[in-house]
Amino acid sequence: MFCEMEPPIEVSVARTSPCRWVLGSWMMCEKADNAESKPADAIADWQDGDGTFYLRKSSSTDELSGGDVEADRVHTGGSSSAVHAWCEGLELEANTMRFVGEKAPRVPIPELVHTWIDHDLNRTFHITKRVDGQTLERAWPQLSPPRRVQIAHDIARFCVALAVNTSSRLETVTGYGVHEPRLMEGAPQAHPTWKPRRLGPLSQEAMRAYITKISTEPAPDIEAQFHFYHADLGPTNIIVSEDGDRVTGIIDWESAAYYPRFWVATKPVTAGAFYLECETEDPKLWEQLLG
Repeated sequence: MFCEMEPPIEVSVARTSPCRWVLGSWMMCEKADNAESKPADAIADWQDGDGTFYLRKSSSTDELSGGDVEADRVHTGGSSSAVHAWCEGLELEANTMRFVGEKAPRVPIPELVHTWIDHDLNRTFHITKRVDGQTLERAWPQLSPPRRVQIAHDIARFCVALAVNTSSRLETVTGYGVHEPRLMEGAPQAHPTWKPRRLGPLSQEAMRAYITKISTEPAPDIEAQFHFYHADLGPTNIIVSEDGDRVTGIIDWESAAYYPRFWVATKPVTAGAFYLECETEDPKLWEQLLG
């Protein structure tokens, strides 16, 4: 059932003054002159450039009124931006990022500042510190062929570091079903299009039965161990240094979970998100290098 979020997810952040933003239904983000001038009720604070920013709960409904959702917008948010659609039973991206930081510390991820669920608006917010660099998508036209191959090798090495973490089920890091539309049947007609769906948790036997049910092709081998995998390593989710010499960050861990081994190699060749949209001789080259 086609049904957009109300209000739409791209208006989750609005600027109400040059140094103040409303985030969702009750959170305020403000810029202070310096770290000493932040209020006593600040929930979290961080440095960015020459400014100190902090979060606090709104003290009145007047603070939440008005605001410009277009002002200083970095990009138009979709369902996989730093503001995510949320429903009960959906893994929080922040939990996954903490897991990666603990279990695979060499994998470069953004530093998490604060995260929360806005139950009134059915969405989650998470604030991270800025990752220096540019997306692989943007850097691609300037990268030499050897440099592109090296970045693919680096990402593959990070995948190996993640995959040593295993589970006996298809599930997230805290045991929820996974958010991976490419492995799911079509949604029931009555299911709102904005509402994330989950698959699982599923054991080896249940996963094998599920794959057999939804596909007429021979089922791939489902091993006893499921491996932790990012599952969305397209060129817009990988940050490289300005000179393209190294990977500085991997973002968007919304779908990361324990998957069967075959999905690690199969996902890049099944999803358009792995295609390059920049001007390039082969839009599928990143998919081919990674897959």
